[in-house]
Parts: sequence; C-alpha cells; structure tokens
Amino acid sequence: MKINLKFKLLTLMILISLGNLFGQSPSNKIIFLNDYYSAYADTVKNDITNRDHLYKEKIQTAIFNSHFLKSEFSDIVNDFLSAPIQNTTELKQAIERVNVNKKKIESKITSALKKSNTYLKNDNLTIYILPANPDNKAIMQSMNGIMGLTAGSKQILLTIEPEIIGWEEMLEYAVAHEYNHMYWTKMNFGKSTKWTLLDYLIFEGRGDSFAHLLYPKVKAPWTSTLNEKDKDDLWNRIKPKLQNEGISFQMEVMFGSRNYPFSGGYTIGYDIVQSALKNTRLTAENWTNLSSEKLLEMSGYK
Repeated sequence: MKINLKFKLLTLMILISLGNLFGQSPSNKIIFLNDYYSAYADTVKNDITNRDHLYKEKIQTAIFNSHFLKSEFSDIVNDFLSAPIQNTTELKQAIERVNVNKKKIESKITSALKKSNTYLKNDNLTIYILPANPDNKAIMQSMNGIMGLTAGSKQILLTIEPEIIGWEEMLEYAVAHEYNHMYWTKMNFGKSTKWTLLDYLIFEGRGDSFAHLLYPKVKAPWTSTLNEKDKDDLWNRIKPKLQNEGISFQMEVMFGSRNYPFSGGYTIGYDIVQSALKNTRLTAENWTNLSSEKLLEMSGYK
C-alpha cells in the first residue's frame, strides 16, 4: 500500500515536471476534432442528397452537444459550426494535412499557452482543432491559414490550414489573441447585459494588442488594412454608432461588407487600444480588465 502511494506521488511529480518543462499544464487539453469531419465525409459519399442534413447531424450538432453546451459564447459557436461543407473530397485532404502536422501544432499551441500564462493567469483550458473548410479558401488565405474563435473562459476553437505559408507563426499569435479573450471572459463575462460596437472594437483590439506584445514580429493583416485617411473616414462614420447593439451591424463593421471596408473594425479597434497603451505602464492584466470606455478615453480618439 505504501509503495503504491509512493509510486502515485512520484508519477504526479513527474507529470508536473514535464508540464513545466514543455510549457503545457497537465490541466490544459488540445483536442483534434478531425474524426467528426472524417465521419461526415465518409458518410456523405454514399448519400450526397442529404449532405446538409448529415453535416448538421455529424458535425454541428455532434460537436456542439459534446463540447460547447455550457460555454459562455455557445450561441456564437453553434452559429460558427452551422455552415455545411460541400467539397468533401478536399475536406479529406485538409484533414490529412492537420494530421501530418499534429505534433507541430501541439508544440506551437503549448508554447503559446505557456507564454500567455506568464502575463495572464488562466488554467484548465481546452483548445479544439478543426480542419479548414475547403469552401473558405479565400478567407483562410487572408487569415494566414489560421482562424480562431473563443467559446468562453476556458475554450477556444482553431481552424488550421497547414497548406498556407506562415501558418506556424500565425498559430502562436492566434492562440495568444484568443487567450486574451478567454482571460477577459473569465474576469468580466456577465458584468454587463449589453454588447455594443465599442465593446466589440475594444475586445478585438485587446486581443491583437496582447498577441502583438508576445509576438511583435508577426504581422496580422487585419490590423493594418486601412491607411490613415481611411481610418479617419471609417471612424467618423461609426463614431455616432458606438453604442449600437445590433450584431449584424457590428459584424459588418468588424469584418467588412458592401458598406464597410474589409476588416476595418479590427484595424480601428487595434489602433484604439495601441494608442491607449502608448504612454502607460499598465500591465497586460491591468489594461485587459479596463472598460471599453476607459480605453477609448485613454486613446485620445476624437
């Protein structure tokens, strides 16, 4: 009995040491969701007429019910998973590219989590890995092969396309970006009943400012899509609407539409937060928890 107890204690110490050595706490998990997508691709080959139904059953509902029912941003995750994948032949290839790079993906994520945790404390995290939707090639290219989504205070989803050059560096940046969102959610979710355009701008500005702090050499294209004149023009258009709570309008501003420039909201949000932090010695923990209104005030944006 004593020997067994000593063995358990020794095993625990080894696990903790390995966690410290490789930067991943034993409480953090990296889960690859490829099996869901493979099952869908295999099934739809024999039942192409029911493709959309099979996608909803095999991927959207299955993943959501298994992993995200209790997430703070569960509705956003469910919506994110809702678009059916049509090109299942290329989907299988995308899955294989993720599988081939599995160890590298795990290593990059582990490293980014360790680095992020030195600035902001959060644990028991789960990072979910999805293969890229072949129908979204242009979007993935514009994101340097990585797309991130925060599900809540303990979960993020990362869509990865290793075929796109630069995905390794962008993966670490994306983890740091989403880590900042998780930490903010842990500390601030539920404190307000409203979510405004200003909140969205600052939310993403914080995420990119934190990622840039950790990885200053990585260039996120969406933070610099506008020149100074275009930034001024966009700001003057949206300034009267900063308290708008309409999510469709917010998405237009953030991601772009016929009415708004591509990723303009991300560029403005990043510029606001960067301007706010220019002459301050606040720690990442301090400024991440500042309100949107306070950061806007500090930025000097007029």
